[in-house]
Order: sequence, then structure tokens, then C-alpha cells
Amino acid sequence: MLWQNQNRHERELVRRHTETSSEQIRIRIEGLMNARMASLESLAERWVERVPSDFSQNRFLEFAEMFYSHYPGFWGIHWIDPEGVVRWVFPKNDNEGIIDTPIFDPQDYQKYKKFPILHTDQNIITPCVELVQGGLGYNIFLPLIYSGEIQGYLNGVFQVKRIMDICLVKDTLENFWVRLYEANQLIYTNEQQGDRSPEKSELQVDREIRFPGKIWKLDLVPKDIIYPSGKIWKVSVFIFGLVVSAILSLLLHLLLERMQMYREARDQALQEVRERKRTEKALIENENKLEATLAELADKNKELETFVYTVSHDLKTPIVTIEGFIGALREDFGDLIDENAEKYLNYMSDASRNMEFLINDLLHLSRIGRLPERKIEFSFDDLMKKVLKTLQPFIDERGVTLKIEKDLPVIYGEMERLGQVMENLLSNAVKYIGKENPAPQIDVGAIEQDGQKVFFVKDNGIGIEKHYYQKIFEIFHRLPSGKKLGEGTGVGLTIVKRIVEHHGGKIWLESELGKGTTFFFTLKDKGM
Repeated sequence: MLWQNQNRHERELVRRHTETSSEQIRIRIEGLMNARMASLESLAERWVERVPSDFSQNRFLEFAEMFYSHYPGFWGIHWIDPEGVVRWVFPKNDNEGIIDTPIFDPQDYQKYKKFPILHTDQNIITPCVELVQGGLGYNIFLPLIYSGEIQGYLNGVFQVKRIMDICLVKDTLENFWVRLYEANQLIYTNEQQGDRSPEKSELQVDREIRFPGKIWKLDLVPKDIIYPSGKIWKVSVFIFGLVVSAILSLLLHLLLERMQMYREARDQALQEVRERKRTEKALIENENKLEATLAELADKNKELETFVYTVSHDLKTPIVTIEGFIGALREDFGDLIDENAEKYLNYMSDASRNMEFLINDLLHLSRIGRLPERKIEFSFDDLMKKVLKTLQPFIDERGVTLKIEKDLPVIYGEMERLGQVMENLLSNAVKYIGKENPAPQIDVGAIEQDGQKVFFVKDNGIGIEKHYYQKIFEIFHRLPSGKKLGEGTGVGLTIVKRIVEHHGGKIWLESELGKGTTFFFTLKDKGM
């Protein structure tokens, strides 16, 4: 029994070690590749968003060198022209041979036809193949779109071996056989020629690795160095122990049986007493820690509130100063200010006002959930009346028709916060409804869906592309159309989402380009 227990214990330790190592490898690979994909998208955005546009080779090489050095893992970063020919590469040492070559040979067109790399506005991720530079790897193609035209493609090249060299630590390579598959293709292994091929065993651990465009399967098998396969020495120990145990059992059976019964009873009683005392002590310590933590948290919240107000005041003071000096310049030197100078002063004034709006939005965002207000029941109709006192002039100025359903339901929550939700949704609808819209209209109402009240704000404006549905709720993220209009701080929809979730609800949208957008949101009822 001891021999069997020891074997089970050893197998369990090795199995847990294998599972932990495979999970660490999965986390490292997914983290590395998600970060590299994000960095490649960031490079594409920074290149395209330059005003005025600059798609020169020098600027590409500056960007490529910066991202290549700061984000290890790239085999190469290339620019491909709109016709699919590689023009610029970085670094040149490993990639110089592919300059001025098409991304696939003409005779291989049918092979690659199912990957519509050319003339598409979507990101393309290829399967793992033998790279021209050497080794198995894959390519990522990101279209560079400026003013509706494709300026070329940003190409990130990743070699599987380089990725694994970064993600695998020395101990893992020494202790395990590692195999990595894409579909049924083996794309990486640390086995060398002449090594004994690891057999599938109960200790083998499989993991699925997922990151944008890829699903890899990882197989991890312990080497003999941590779990020897031979058991001859264990059998010898077993036979020797069995003989000794048999002899001793014949001589000491009765005595040991009595002593064991007494010892177990005594140990169990002592263990129960120790456990009871330890539990009582732990409970007392946890109660004391909880009280201390709550008191500390209350102090920290108070300090944070004081800090927020102080920082807000300190940030607004320079803005007021700037506005004051702009006014003084206009008043004292109005005759000397030419048209260009007046334009620069207007830029400065607009920037300071935008900064003030941004500070106010960040203050609103910081207070949500941290400084809760009293929740009450009130009519949605009353909420809309309160909101329209502020927004009606803005709506009338834009010539927008606002239709609000009658007899909207009663809701439960913080009236001031929910007023912010409707103000942000309505003001956004007015801003993006389109200046050329012949009949701008906004509808506000509620529907019943799966036994729950769903509120909506619908407009017939310019619409939102589907891949922006989630991004617009991220802080400081604005649509390209919003950047052109120069309106908003990129915080409004973040505030809306935070308030709705603070009230136990969720928010989503449906949209179609050129036909408008509808925002839906729910709120938790009082009894829930």
C-alpha cells in the first residue's frame, strides 16, 4: 500500500506540474500575440491618422524600428503596395530577399485565392506555412485606408519558433516534450533528431491556445528526467518491503493493532482541538482585519474625494488663466491682431474649453458608484421633462424633430445619474444626425423584451460601422466622424455605460450606415 501510495503521489505531483506548466505556456503565448496584434493595429492607426498624410518610406521605417525593438516577437514588419508587391521591409537582414516580390507567386494564385488579401478593408491572418525567410510562420495583413482609398497593406510576419523561444523558459524545455499544432499540422516541437519520441500517456496535458485568427493545440509530455519510465528499482523495493513487513507483522500484529487504535483516537482528538482553536483564532483575526480595512477604506475614500476636488480646481485654474489672457490680448492689442493671430487665439480658446469639458467629464466618471445618490422611484416622463429643459434649445437649433412615447414606465434609480444618461444619448444623436439630413428625427420610447423593460433612443443619422459597436464605449475613443466634427471628449458614452451598469442594467446598439442608430438599455427593477 505504501508503494502504491508513493507511486500515485509521484504521478499526481508530475501531473499537476505538467498542467501548471502548460497553463503558463498558454497564458504567455496568448498574452504575447494579443499584445503584438494590438501593437500592429496601433502602428497602422498612427500611420494612417497623420494629418497631413505621410506614407513615406522614412516614416514607415521609423515606426517599424520602434515597434520591432519595443515588442519582441516580430520576424519582420513590411509595407505592401495596393497591388500586392512588397516594397519596404524591416529589418533588412532577414527580409531583404522579398523586396519587390508579390505576396504570392502567380502560379500559386489558385492556392491563395480563398484568402482575399488584395482589395479588402478587413484584417487577414494566414495559416502557418514555410516562410520565405525560413521556418514555419504566418502573416498578418492590415489594410491602410485613408480617405476611403487603400494606401497599401501593413504586413506583420511571425515565425513560430521565435514566438516559442520567447514564451518557453529553460526549465520547461529541459523537463517536457513540447508539441504545437495548428489544425493537424505540427508547427513546433523541441524534439531533436535521435530523441525518443514521447508516447501518449496519462500524464500528457493538452491545451487550446486562442488569439486573433489562430487556434493552436499544445501537447506537453513529461520527460524521464522528472518521471522515469523504468520501474525495476521500485519492484525491488516493493519485494524487500513486503518480506520485511510480513516478518514484522507476524511478531507484532496484536501489539501494533492495539497501539495504533489508541494512537489514532488520541491524535484525532488532539487534532480536532487544535483545529477548533485555530479556526476560532482565525475568525477573530479576520474580524479585526475586516474592521480595520473598512475604517481604512472610509478614510481613503474621503481622501480621494478631497484629492479629486483639489486636482479639479488646480487643473481648471490654468484654463481660466489662459482664457483671461486671451481676452486681455484681444482687448489691449485688438488693432494689432491680424487674421492669422485671431485664428490662433480661437484655436487656443477652443482647446482650453475642450480641456474644461474633459475635466468635468472625468469628474462625473469618477463619482459614479463611488458617491452614490439616493435611489427613488420616478416616472421616465418626468425624467425626460427635466432633461429637455437643458437640451431643447440645442435640439431646436439643429432643426431636429423629437418624438417621445407617452405613458413611459416608472423606473427606480438615481434621478441625476439617469438624467446624465439621457442627456448624453440625446446630445450624441443630435450631433451625429447629419447636417445634410432633410428630415432629422429622434425617437425615445420603451419596449417589452423577455419580460423586461428596454428603453431606446433612435435617430435617422449617419449610422455607426459594426466594428465600432464596442469601441465607442471605451474612454477617449471617438468615431472618425466625431473627430472630423471636433465635438465631444470621448468620455460621454463611457459615463453612460458606467451609470447603466451601476443600476444593474446593460446597454447595446444597433445601427446601419446612412440609416441611423438605436441605443438600447435596461435598468434593474426595485424589487430585484
